[in-house]
Amino acid sequence: MLSDLFDEFMFLSKKLREEYPKSLGEKVDNWEEILQLLDNDIPMLYQVIYSKVSGTHRDIKQQELMDFIPGYRLIHINELNHEAVTLKSIYKDYDAKVKKVTPLLTNYSSDFICHCNMIDGTENVASITHDDPKLTLMHVSSEKFLETLCEFYKSNVYYLDSDGYLDYDFEKEGEIGAKINKNIDYWSN
Repeated sequence: MLSDLFDEFMFLSKKLREEYPKSLGEKVDNWEEILQLLDNDIPMLYQVIYSKVSGTHRDIKQQELMDFIPGYRLIHINELNHEAVTLKSIYKDYDAKVKKVTPLLTNYSSDFICHCNMIDGTENVASITHDDPKLTLMHVSSEKFLETLCEFYKSNVYYLDSDGYLDYDFEKEGEIGAKINKNIDYWSN
């Protein structure tokens, strides 16, 4: 299911930006070893993504291909450890319910979209900003994360601005995000 959702995301993103999937690069041969440097228990979301692509380098030359979602890039696998250190310097005091937080997407301001493993064995996807270092729940699972992004493409929440950069309809994003991610405050703010 997760793999199918990621494939759908790649298909939909290609329909809007022909070159985007290619800009994510081929998977690196030692992707599993690199991910295990972060943790021996690699989240399925990371296995699905990094077994297919390598991500976007921070210094990508074609800036219009930077965004995985508007404003955030998929961290290149070779930059994951560095970004994990940056995240750890921002998010120092874990919530008692949180076991592990792993960065997935980031922007140039060191804000992150993260995968979170919870003490109770569940997982979720949350955001954290450099100026407000607390986790904000966005999705109750990796599946909901990818399902939401796919729906944003299908419902034309995501579009290209006049310069060819990925942009979004703020109101539509909130409405659709709230329908898929019920009872999560992030989507109603």
